[in-house]
Amino acid sequence: MNEYIKINSQLLRKVRESLKLDYNKVSKHSKISIKELREIESGRKPNLKELSALAKVYNKSLATLLLYELPKEKPLPKDRRTVNSEQIGIFDLKTIRIIEKARALADSFIRLRSELNLLIPKFTYTVSMSENPNDIARQLRKEWRFDKLIEQSNIDLAFEGFIEIIEELGVSVFQLPLTKDNLRGFSITDEELPIIVIKRGGEPTTAKIFTLFHEVGHLILNESGICDIGLNNQQQIEKWCNAFASEILVPSDEFLTNNIVLKYKNAGNFVWSKNDLIDVGKKFFVGPLVILRKLLDHKLTTKPYYEAKLNDWNKPFFGRAKEPKGREVAKEIVKERGKTFIGLAFSAYEQNKINLKELSDYLGAKLTYIPQIRQHLYG
Repeated sequence: MNEYIKINSQLLRKVRESLKLDYNKVSKHSKISIKELREIESGRKPNLKELSALAKVYNKSLATLLLYELPKEKPLPKDRRTVNSEQIGIFDLKTIRIIEKARALADSFIRLRSELNLLIPKFTYTVSMSENPNDIARQLRKEWRFDKLIEQSNIDLAFEGFIEIIEELGVSVFQLPLTKDNLRGFSITDEELPIIVIKRGGEPTTAKIFTLFHEVGHLILNESGICDIGLNNQQQIEKWCNAFASEILVPSDEFLTNNIVLKYKNAGNFVWSKNDLIDVGKKFFVGPLVILRKLLDHKLTTKPYYEAKLNDWNKPFFGRAKEPKGREVAKEIVKERGKTFIGLAFSAYEQNKINLKELSDYLGAKLTYIPQIRQHLYG
């Protein structure tokens, strides 16, 4: 016989609405009919099976759903995507859980620093959209000593170097599997340690680097955002962040004196080969579309040509490996949490600040993977 449980039905409704989930989605994932969901939210007592199913969908504990009042939760970052307006602010459950995971990882980052008696760096940069993004980018590029990475020929090592610079400023950077909602990244400013999340997998490193600095733009504006990094996005804040990322990675003075750029300019040629765009991009660790947009901004190509290539190259599968390799769990974990986070976890363990089980929890990995993770970290 089913045992029915007394709950605050309004709390269940608030949980669902806070996650921006409609009845259709909850019904699909919980296997509870829409009619039954409405009844439960209207005061009908759920049984244990129903409440457990809802707890799983909402990614909450049963104890949380039994509370009289819902603990105050931080809101989702603002939706900055270029999707249809009817979809704005509506996210897949997987996306919501990734946001929650990012917040949990940032908390773990702080706890690790506390275990090691390390100060939590404070991200102190604040600008307004009234300021010129190109001027801000040039100032910060110099202040953050990007010159030391310019001669780096390995783009993956350059990407790690950029992440290290940003983390030293007081930001937590994670690479997580953003598989839904056409996302490339997001940023969260309402944490003690601001967060940047970059899509892991399915993106070339050049795209990840651009996403990193687009989200840095959001942080210095103190405006969280969930983004698809559309280069034609007309939202003012997205245009500002794109311009900032473009200038900090591809400073105009260096770009306009590049030999290939000069060759096309002197010939009056506005139609670029993809190979030449890629070659110019390699110097700045960006992809061909960023270079083409830079050319458009400096009136060195035409808008129809840019838009045609944007439509051709900015497809969901553009840049993906044709034959993806099997999962490498240890490597994924190092990428996910970042070398700074993983290094702190191992340091805490080696100094007997945490035990092996706690190390496993911080790494989010089974004990058997720990030697491989160490190898990827220091190898």
